Amino acid sequence: MPAFEDQERTEYSSLMKRGNDAERTGQLCWTAGGLTSAVLLSTGIAARNPGLMIPAVFAIAVGFYAMLRGRQQVRWIGSYVEQFCEGSKGTQWFTRLRVLQSQPGFRTVGDWLTVSLANAGVLLALILAWIYAGAAARGDLMAGIATACGVLFGYHSISETIRLVQTDWGAMWRQTSGDLKETSREKRVASW
Repeated sequence: MPAFEDQERTEYSSLMKRGNDAERTGQLCWTAGGLTSAVLLSTGIAARNPGLMIPAVFAIAVGFYAMLRGRQQVRWIGSYVEQFCEGSKGTQWFTRLRVLQSQPGFRTVGDWLTVSLANAGVLLALILAWIYAGAAARGDLMAGIATACGVLFGYHSISETIRLVQTDWGAMWRQTSGDLKETSREKRVASW
């Protein structure tokens, strides 16, 4: 039986490492997207060019979606660890965190702050694009493209965040909590 406990410990530590890596990568990409967008915004302001607001919107979007995927990965891992690895006498971080998050006074900087910051940056880029649209060649077209990209990003970022917040990650894993069984070779070949 000690080999099984070692295997559980190894799985737990590798999942925690993977969760840390996903969170760190998401934060790094979000920061890089924000900094890139700030540089593009300042360049667009200096040049008074609405076309430079389009890459600023894309930089915010790329950073946001990388961070969103990192958060999803962390939540998948956390709920898996809570469901399958945390026992009554072992580690209890995710189980206790879920109880703590359900308390009335619990507040963290969450998903909505990130969405608000991202959409505020996009809104700033759109306002600047329309301010500089009259002075540039094809300025109206560039401002219109930036607006379309910004509206799409705003809608999708809000809808994805609503979905992320409303998902019960633990319930997803509980659906798979039955014993795993190996399929026969014939069934695997037939499924291809």
